Amino acid sequence: MEERQSSDLRVEDAFTAAQYRVYPETPLTEIVDLMVRRGLHALPVVGEQYEVLGMITTGDALDRVLREGPGEDDEGHEERKKKLTARDVMTRAVLCVSETQPLLDAARTMVNRNVGQLPVVRDGELIGLITRDAVLSALHGNRDNQDEREED
Repeated sequence: MEERQSSDLRVEDAFTAAQYRVYPETPLTEIVDLMVRRGLHALPVVGEQYEVLGMITTGDALDRVLREGPGEDDEGHEERKKKLTARDVMTRAVLCVSETQPLLDAARTMVNRNVGQLPVVRDGELIGLITRDAVLSALHGNRDNQDEREED
């Protein structure tokens, strides 16, 4: 197997195929349930052609749940929570990366924009997510390979 330098790595070397996604009409209660059950930190919101419309993070969901929580003498809070959808909560300005983009560029974007994951798209369609953990693992694994070559 040919070993590659960090500068040669691409997003495709570290991203995970999209296992979960939600649609704009998905109720927030279902989204929170999915996040909790599966230990997800973020979910992409996609349209009919699987184009990325937004992202919902655990922070977005928690913020909205707290804002919609009961106030004094507020009996309608449960009904309001049930009516919330992904469209109401998602972050719309989402930066996506291509699978062929250099991994170091994606890593810099994550750090500079302070995001933990980025959607990966091919021809405008969601194919996966890349996380900081995956980037770090790919770069560190590559560094271990370089260290071993230098020792030989």
